Amino acid sequence: MLRIIAGSARGTVLEAPKGRNTRPTLGSTRESIFNVLANVGIIDTRVLDIFAGTGALGLEALSRGAAEAVFIDKATGSIIRKNAKKCHVEDKVKVLGGDVMRSLASLQGQTFDYLFMDPPYDRGFINKVILALFTYQLVDENSMLVVEHTTKEPIDWNSVADKCSVWKEKKKGATVVSYLLCRRQENL
Repeated sequence: MLRIIAGSARGTVLEAPKGRNTRPTLGSTRESIFNVLANVGIIDTRVLDIFAGTGALGLEALSRGAAEAVFIDKATGSIIRKNAKKCHVEDKVKVLGGDVMRSLASLQGQTFDYLFMDPPYDRGFINKVILALFTYQLVDENSMLVVEHTTKEPIDWNSVADKCSVWKEKKKGATVVSYLLCRRQENL
């Protein structure tokens, strides 16, 4: 059972899609992510949850005080909306469906404080989407990009070295959560 861990919606059970097309971020991984982010602060921030699935990452951020969240997922928009309503944050949520690259392009110039990305593993999304975040100017000074990926699909550090730095990495088995601290776009 997938639940919100802390904040105003603590304990709310989230709906998940039937079948195996979605792999929700484990509760222990989500808890670890938000324990790390608690040191930076989440109150009144703007959040982008890419490959959102159930919306658990963005909804967790809203429960902990984020001001608004945009969710991108081609298949689970109705579930994200239901979960947002269950968490009483539907007025702080925008859901985009369809192709992830088109959705990112539609947000061009809007910046986010936290950008969560938990794509299907080993499908080549990681580096392509990270590049798109910079191409569409979705990051700002001190934006934090939190990427869950596998050791088989590492981040291409050479392609992001002038845009952000690795703030922290946590590995558990074959899963890695990378935290990238971004720099202002004008400096690139």
